[in-house]
Amino acid sequence: MLMVIYVASLGHELMVSQKTIEIVKATAPILKEKGEEITRRMYEIAFAERPDYKRGFENTWMQDLSGNGQAHKLAAAVYAYATHIDRLDELATAVNHIAHRHVATRILPEQYPLIGEKLLQAMKDVLQDAATDEVIAAWAEAYEALANIFIQKEKVLYQQDDRELTERLTRLTTLEH
Repeated sequence: MLMVIYVASLGHELMVSQKTIEIVKATAPILKEKGEEITRRMYEIAFAERPDYKRGFENTWMQDLSGNGQAHKLAAAVYAYATHIDRLDELATAVNHIAHRHVATRILPEQYPLIGEKLLQAMKDVLQDAATDEVIAAWAEAYEALANIFIQKEKVLYQQDDRELTERLTRLTTLEH
């Protein structure tokens, strides 16, 4: 049964099954322990397939382009999501911050599927037998739900940036004439 959790502070719905919530929450301890290894592996295989994705991190807090600094931050975010998937309102400030960061670095909606695929592959690589089909299916559903929240939130931010740029350009044009 699909659950719809309205996240009022984000203005979006998280649509996942109760089973997914239970499985994702149950994986939190191993994600706390192995999360950074998983996210390092994810960046390694994502950048191997799409080296152009590294450009989105060149002017960020990453320590190096291998993803080590970012891997730590992403691991913390994945763990927070696992522990709060049913209380996402508590992560609203972090989600908003990440969405703004994504827009600033020009992360696009079409990048989410590859990153999700590589995150799941990295979970399989690192967790091995603990990454059962059921765990991977739950994380696929959970990732897609959160990715959709980010995509919608970032769409609004991109539109806002576009409006502001258009207004600035209009004012400049008006001043010149």
